[in-house]
Amino acid sequence: MMRSGHRLGLPLRDDNALSLLGSGSAILAASKALIRGARRSICFEIYIWADDTVGQEIATLLLEAKNRGVDVRGIVDDLGSWGSTALLSNLDKAGIPLFRFHPVAPWRRFRIMNRRNHRKLLICDETEAVVGSANWGLDYDDRVNPSAFLDEGVVLRGPVVKDLSEDFDKVWRRAGGGVFERPAGSGTLIWPGPWIEPTTVQLVTSAGRRGTRAIRQHLRLMISQVQKELLIANAYFVPGVRLTRLLCRAAKRGVSVRILVPGHSDSGFVQAAGRASYGKLLESGVRIFERQGRMLHSKAGVFDDDLALIGSGNLDPRSFRLNLELNLAIHHPGMAEELRRIFESYRAESVEIQAQEWAQRPWWRRAYEQFAYQFRWML
Repeated sequence: MMRSGHRLGLPLRDDNALSLLGSGSAILAASKALIRGARRSICFEIYIWADDTVGQEIATLLLEAKNRGVDVRGIVDDLGSWGSTALLSNLDKAGIPLFRFHPVAPWRRFRIMNRRNHRKLLICDETEAVVGSANWGLDYDDRVNPSAFLDEGVVLRGPVVKDLSEDFDKVWRRAGGGVFERPAGSGTLIWPGPWIEPTTVQLVTSAGRRGTRAIRQHLRLMISQVQKELLIANAYFVPGVRLTRLLCRAAKRGVSVRILVPGHSDSGFVQAAGRASYGKLLESGVRIFERQGRMLHSKAGVFDDDLALIGSGNLDPRSFRLNLELNLAIHHPGMAEELRRIFESYRAESVEIQAQEWAQRPWWRRAYEQFAYQFRWML
């Protein structure tokens, strides 16, 4: 499945090591550990960098890294981190090169401002990297915030880190940065693991030559080739007509298709738009589970026994056609099993949507959902 995906022009590397991060707090802990341990360079992209205790701690760690001679530079989405002007200005004043992706301003074209950098990436010493779905803020740290979102990510080592660095360079130049030379040499091991290795990893990026098409084409390819099981956990599930059709076809050919979505969303309108697709999916045999309690913020999936997908991309038109996104397709049965175990814990705390009950919901709910779905390209 991954080898055939290589025809999309997406980097595919063997002999990597990965450590699964099963929560937002684990992603934040790994990110802070790598920043503390970095000795040569730190590059990062983040969508939301909140000006709260979590965001301020990371800012302090980056300043400390710069003061000990580490080359620190980053890209922050201007809209996603709109409320953190003071925090980001302090880093600017300290001399850390920090670009705001597509700054929001009344004189800029809406078409440009509507294209956001939704990626979450940290690379330290060209040796280790963190990729996942959690941003930098209290909303993602379940160790101190009982209502924090549910997220997953990975720490990586190996040849794929070079691909991530080259991908960062493309976004850096796109954001307004020039060509820069990283300090020579590789770093030492920072994150203790446990590691899953060797793994084959494919970088699924919308910063490459295929742009946003790469994200949607790669996902469609994986769904069309899955044989036994497809398990998806996604925060903003608003499938278009073609994706809905692919999921229905997979279920009809005997694939066990299960979709986990939040029962309570931070965007009720987006949730309503996603629910507009439930009817067709349920009729085709797709099982849908809405997790109760803390919001499911995952952007991940398991495809058969040995392929996992983790990253920043949602299953919605925005991630497929507008945002810069970054996913990792990971080929290893151990990684797929660990992610499946996390998803099963989510499913145990979910309510399954039943086709008959869903068909009998009030007419006004159906009308609202269809109304919201018409705006799917703008959500």
